Amino acid sequence: MLCFLLTAPINVSGQSTGAMKRQGDEFYAKGEYRSALFAYRQGGLDNTKDKELRQKIAVCLYENNDVAGALSIFQSLITEGKTEPIVFLHAAKCFQAKSLFTEASAEYKLFLQKSNPDDPLRPWVKDELIRCANGSRLKFGEELAYVENAGTTINTLFEEFGVRTSPTTIDKIYFNSDREDVARAKRPNGNVDIYSTSLVNGRWATPTPLPAHINSIGYDEVTGFSSNGQILYFLTASGKNFVIKTDTFSAEEGITLSGTFSGPFLTNHGGADLIFFNDTICLFSSDRPGGYGGYDIYISLLKDEAWSKAANLGPAINTFYNERYPFLTRDGMTLFYSSNNLQSVGGYDVFISTYNKEALKWGHATNPGFPINSPLDDTYMVPSPDGMSAYLTSNRKDGHGEEDIYGVFFKQPVTAHQHISEVPTFYQMQLLAENNNVKPTEPLAEPVEIKEYYISHLLFDEKTDILTPQNIKKLDQLANLLLVYPKITAELGCFELPTGQKTFNLYFSIKKTEKAAAYLEGKGIPRSRLLLKGYGSSFPIVAKPASNNISPLYQKLNQRLEIALHHYESEPVFIDIEKIKVPENLQDPKGVKFSSLSNQFFYSVQLASISQILQNQTIESVEELCIEVENSTGNYLYMAGMLPTFNEAEKLMSSLIDLGFPDARIVPYINGIRIPQGSASDYAKKYPDLLFFLAGKRK
Repeated sequence: MLCFLLTAPINVSGQSTGAMKRQGDEFYAKGEYRSALFAYRQGGLDNTKDKELRQKIAVCLYENNDVAGALSIFQSLITEGKTEPIVFLHAAKCFQAKSLFTEASAEYKLFLQKSNPDDPLRPWVKDELIRCANGSRLKFGEELAYVENAGTTINTLFEEFGVRTSPTTIDKIYFNSDREDVARAKRPNGNVDIYSTSLVNGRWATPTPLPAHINSIGYDEVTGFSSNGQILYFLTASGKNFVIKTDTFSAEEGITLSGTFSGPFLTNHGGADLIFFNDTICLFSSDRPGGYGGYDIYISLLKDEAWSKAANLGPAINTFYNERYPFLTRDGMTLFYSSNNLQSVGGYDVFISTYNKEALKWGHATNPGFPINSPLDDTYMVPSPDGMSAYLTSNRKDGHGEEDIYGVFFKQPVTAHQHISEVPTFYQMQLLAENNNVKPTEPLAEPVEIKEYYISHLLFDEKTDILTPQNIKKLDQLANLLLVYPKITAELGCFELPTGQKTFNLYFSIKKTEKAAAYLEGKGIPRSRLLLKGYGSSFPIVAKPASNNISPLYQKLNQRLEIALHHYESEPVFIDIEKIKVPENLQDPKGVKFSSLSNQFFYSVQLASISQILQNQTIESVEELCIEVENSTGNYLYMAGMLPTFNEAEKLMSSLIDLGFPDARIVPYINGIRIPQGSASDYAKKYPDLLFFLAGKRK
């Protein structure tokens, strides 16, 4: 941070707090977060109570790689209440940057719940939910490499990106940077120059900019080398106008550029991320019309001293999203590239595809996972000549600046980069086939659409039918969700007022649940996807007043049918299930207990399995009763208790046996679903208390 404070490009001497805030706001509006943060701090605004300003400071911290500091502010804003939806999104980004994908998903869903339906950020957030699911899946996979930041000799507070290696200089790299140094002192801000550095005694030497005939006053980017290392290809641009130039590495004095590269580019539609293979194959990305989405990767071949018409690499590589930064290994068969498609874990991820020369097409691309990829942008993957390491560009939040260069050290060598092949003749065949067919004008790979469902609990009056017009509408919404997503199962649980006999309250509640289930069956939902429970009066959420005067809220909310859904996180669906809000001073502790345990791990004790109402007066003395319908037999399973430990469950089972239920047995649940005894060992690692259940003995 000291380095940042010393280099902030603003004059702050003698300025007031208000002036520094205005200056910070100006920088913030322009996206200059480093300077904005410096101004805010110089104005002594770190501890401001202004919520809007605290949010800006948090954004600045995030953009300057202080994710923990940013998250702390966002969480405090959420805790304080009356939170703008965007704060949940910012908190989600922080969690995602820390690879805490479950927490990130929860915050993204809160943003969707609280934001306006026409908020332009909603489609992006839906994509991020899918990427978080990918992250959760890949997080614990096999790590193929070790990734390390190249260090502060190469990386600065600014952007360093796009390493290229010459085939003849093993210990030297070329890269691009918009750093501020002596060579750039008189040049416009925001432009990029090409730098080189070499390993000296195992350490990178201070990078030096290439000569002025290469580094212009505009944008200059190294793109690659000829196969003999004697020709440098570089892109020079001003605005959207660019050209690819070449340099022969002759002496700087009296230098003459070899010329301008004329390839298959449309200057108004990209042509960036250029890379060459064996001097005869050119790969690049472009957003030209006729592709599959945003930027696609194209290939062109040199034949008879002319470059062929560019061909799209096809739907195995290109998607509705952006595919960029290609790199072809020395065998001509393996392609590294980056994409922000829905298989990434956030931003751009590196993908790998191998060419099938028999089928004349690229194989399905794979995501190598962590640590090569991160929840931020990972681009410009370039293996070293020996295949044992690679260079990577990333803006992951453990870096020194905006984009940094990283070293990738493989556990097994990339054999595809250890040998050079002849120009693959099968490419010629592919290009002939590609160029004789009209390319699609519409994307073939459509994005995965996340559908939104807002599910409400059913409220009813004991004197009216549960299937009121309002409740039927709610059940229709649930049925539609279950029809669209066949892997989702629904749990229906009915609660009655604590009046009359406990036995009849239980029976009435399960009968109402069965009636709601029968309606869903009529809509095409199989009973096997419905878990039916009747809780009677066991878990009221509104406490009975000490005066015994029944309040309208007590009467209304304690008669309800609650819905819980069980589905995979990877499902492309956002589900918001209504939370019944009860003022804290009116909450019944029994209802609070139910809410806290129903979606966690707990034990219940099964009293009986019977096809009709259980007529046993001793049941009136049993607390926390529930009836669960066994779908395979239709029997009513009478259950007692929601207990977090086997020790407590065993004590309850013993007392129930003494009350006249000799067949009482303990049943574990996870998220309201029974765990069969034969499967309990599979969950014991996550829930160690199950070991006592499996052993059948007390702690």
